[in-house]
Amino acid sequence: MSSKPGNVARLQEAALELLAIQKAIASVSDDRDQVLQAVVDGALRLFPFARGAIIEMRRGDQLVYTAVSGRIGHLLGASIPIEGSLSGQCIRTGEGFICKDSEADSRINREICRRVGLRSAVMVPLPLQNEQVGVLKIYSDRVRAFDHADLLLSELAVSPIAFGLASAAQAASARAHDEISRRFEATFHQAAVGIAHVAVDGRFMMANDRFCEIAGHSREALIAGGFQQITHPEDLDSDLAKVALLINGAIDHYSMEKRYVREDGTISWVNLTVSAVRNDDGEASFFVAVIEDISRRKRAELVASLDLLTGLPNRLAMLEELKLMLADRSDGRMVSVAFLDLDAFKQVNDRLGHTAGDRCLVTISRTLQASLRGSDILYRIAGDEFVLLSPDIDGEELRLLLSRLEQAIGRVSDANGWGVGVSIGAVLVPPGRSTSPEAVLEAADQLMYRVKRKEFTEPAIAIFPGKRRSRPGKAQAA
Repeated sequence: MSSKPGNVARLQEAALELLAIQKAIASVSDDRDQVLQAVVDGALRLFPFARGAIIEMRRGDQLVYTAVSGRIGHLLGASIPIEGSLSGQCIRTGEGFICKDSEADSRINREICRRVGLRSAVMVPLPLQNEQVGVLKIYSDRVRAFDHADLLLSELAVSPIAFGLASAAQAASARAHDEISRRFEATFHQAAVGIAHVAVDGRFMMANDRFCEIAGHSREALIAGGFQQITHPEDLDSDLAKVALLINGAIDHYSMEKRYVREDGTISWVNLTVSAVRNDDGEASFFVAVIEDISRRKRAELVASLDLLTGLPNRLAMLEELKLMLADRSDGRMVSVAFLDLDAFKQVNDRLGHTAGDRCLVTISRTLQASLRGSDILYRIAGDEFVLLSPDIDGEELRLLLSRLEQAIGRVSDANGWGVGVSIGAVLVPPGRSTSPEAVLEAADQLMYRVKRKEFTEPAIAIFPGKRRSRPGKAQAA
């Protein structure tokens, strides 16, 4: 080392430069690229005969020039294969190497060395979390510019890099976490739909503003209670059954239309979608609930299914309900479809005017409803035509019901001087009969016309002659 400064002075200078590198790394420790650049910049000052420094970072089967200093700045981003290179050997063995003369060293690529002006070099691996992630290479255009003391200094120079890289990775992770948190906050609080986190026992853990707005309760009230307290009683059992399936893993999410009872007692219709967030053991940790306000659609559906004059459900609603009744008769009882047509109603319009006719229809509708059983549903399907659906009824119950309706109309008509009567035809559909709503309605209509033609002196009742379904046991046996 006769051509170099004295050993003591050299060590003092090296210590100062190493401290400078450490300070530079500490000042930019949250930025990986700046950490690496601080090392290669300091390396030129640390080694008097160095003409350049390179940090090659591992990326797949390549080493990429990630930081450079000296006269090879244009090579930033270039890469060399790990296999067959001295840098690759440095990574594989975890040991540093000195190349004293590139023209005489078979371990190094002479063409690349000539291209960058490298005649000698010292290189050491960059460790991070028990893995070699790259190489620090300091080179000179002179032969035998480096010795073992320089190899030791190189190893000392890379020791702060592990700290810098770990700090940069931690900072990047923190930035990514902050960005994820920011996006979550924006998504959660600014979403156009309601979002809530719900504990497995039903308590609300978090709820965004839109959820509170749709549900009609303050955030404090929601968190103090649970979804059971705000769910409409008729929807609660179905909701709880789905929650149980979610908790035991039978399903991973569910959707349903349900009602919330708002603080002011009004109803909000929502489309609810719930999914479970599970811990490492697969147990449900909490639920994510997303709700969409469908109250406007439900109101529109209600209006579409109502007769605007009388407030009774209309023909469309009747056909839908009859379809459900015919499909679900697990108790084995009959369903009745009665067709009611007012007699002499046209004369009310002709004599008293349409306003009086409308008042007549409204009054008769209310009179009929007051005479029904709790399970009966009355529909107005046309001008002076009504349909009555009666589930779970037998022939005698139906006869008494229809007679009561006929008498009620007679009384209210006499009281108002309308002169209106009613013709009623009804069919009973036994369990096990397979038919369509339209066919049953047509049969009742035909019976009603026979009454209107005076073929009967009282409401006509008949058993519907639809096809009999095969019993499940017989079908399976076949």
